[in-house]
Amino acid sequence: MRRLPPLLLLLSAACQPLPHPFAGNVPQAAMLSPRDSAGIYVAPVAGAPTPIAGDLAEAMAAALRDADIPASTRGRNKGSYELRGAASEQQLPGGRVAISVDWELRAADGRSLGHAPSAAEQAAAGWPTSDTVAPEIAAVASPAIRRLVQDDPPLAAAEADPAVSLRPVTGAPGDGGRALTRAMENALRRARTVLAAPGSDAPSFVLAGTVTMSPGEAGQQRVQVSWALLRGDGGEIGRVSQENAVPAGSLDGAWGDVAYAVATAAAPGVLALIERGKAQAAAGS
Repeated sequence: MRRLPPLLLLLSAACQPLPHPFAGNVPQAAMLSPRDSAGIYVAPVAGAPTPIAGDLAEAMAAALRDADIPASTRGRNKGSYELRGAASEQQLPGGRVAISVDWELRAADGRSLGHAPSAAEQAAAGWPTSDTVAPEIAAVASPAIRRLVQDDPPLAAAEADPAVSLRPVTGAPGDGGRALTRAMENALRRARTVLAAPGSDAPSFVLAGTVTMSPGEAGQQRVQVSWALLRGDGGEIGRVSQENAVPAGSLDGAWGDVAYAVATAAAPGVLALIERGKAQAAAGS
C-alpha cells in the first residue's frame, strides 16, 4: 500500500466547543496511511508466465480501485486481505484457447472468504500480450470480489435517528472526489449512521467534503481535507480538517487506500459533530 506522511487532525465547532476527547489539542493521526484493516494485496497470478503474472495482478488491483476498493500489488499490512489467482489454459473448438483465472480472497488470518472465476478467449494457443487479456479478466471477476468485502447496507431511516446527506467531495485531484465520498460513506455506515436517500428533500444534516491542494514547491504539496457538517437550513455545526505536506503529484491519480485511511481517521470527529447537532436540535438552538 502507499504510505504518505500523516495529516494533522483539527476540529472546530460553530457554536460551543466539542466535548472531550475532541476539545483542545488533538494529537497527530495517520491520516494518509492505510489503517491495518484496510486494503487488498493482489499477488502475482500463479500459473501465468512472467511478466503476465504481475500484469494480471496489476489489472485486478486497478479494477478494484476503480470500484473504490483499496488494492495494491506493492505491499500489505497486518490487516490486509490477500487476493491470489491461479491461471490455466483450455483448448476450445476451432483452435481457440480459453485463459482462465480462479481468484481466491483470504482474510488476514488466512481464512478463505470466497472465489471469483474469470476467463478470456483468444484465437491461438500461447499466452496473449497482457494488455489484451489482463483488463478483460480483471473486469469479469472484480464485481464478485467487491461483494466479498462490501460493507453492510445502510440502515433504513428511523424517526429517532436523523439522516445525514453526504455531498460529493469537491476539489480533489485524480479520482479523489469519488474515492473520498465513497470511503466516508462506508465509514459512516460502519458507525451505523443513517444516510439520507439520494435526492432526499430535507435531510437533518449535510456533510460536505472539500480538498485544497497547494502548488508543488520543492517537491512537496500541502493538502487539506475539510469535512463540514451543516444543518438542513445550511447553518454550519462544525468541521473536521486534515492537513499536511505530501510528495508533489502523489495524489494526482488513484487515491485507493489513501481515501479509506483519510475517511477512517476523520469519521470519529464527524460523528462527534453529528452528536453535537442532535443535541442542538433537541435543545431547540
